[in-house]
Amino acid sequence: MTTYHTYAEAMARRTYAELLDIVGKLRNDYQPDAVVAAEAELKKRDLSPPKNEPAEKEIKTKKPSAAEKANEPLQAHWKVLTLLLPGLLNLIRADELKAEGYDRQYKEIWRWFFYGLGFYAVLFILILALALLSS
Repeated sequence: MTTYHTYAEAMARRTYAELLDIVGKLRNDYQPDAVVAAEAELKKRDLSPPKNEPAEKEIKTKKPSAAEKANEPLQAHWKVLTLLLPGLLNLIRADELKAEGYDRQYKEIWRWFFYGLGFYAVLFILILALALLSS
């Protein structure tokens, strides 16, 4: 049995969404014969647009992998909120993110928490210095 036929059998067991990934964004991760087999399987299935929609929705609603979650950056509004209001609620949110696998976001909330504390410490020192200078 040739390599192409082995790939063809493997591609026949794949879902439509997996085949789309193989011929699209994962094309460089597969052997050329495997990509050709995936393209042939897609043509063989000859799906019309109404049948394609559920597979496309499946791709869009796919949950992020653990690595994607771990490296996802913190949104800007959380950075600003944590900087301006460094407090216990932000740290509770950080722990929730850590439990859900968002390691980078967890670290970034802590970083912005300390930036906020530093900001208020500097502001306090400046106000105290101005008050001492004016008296």
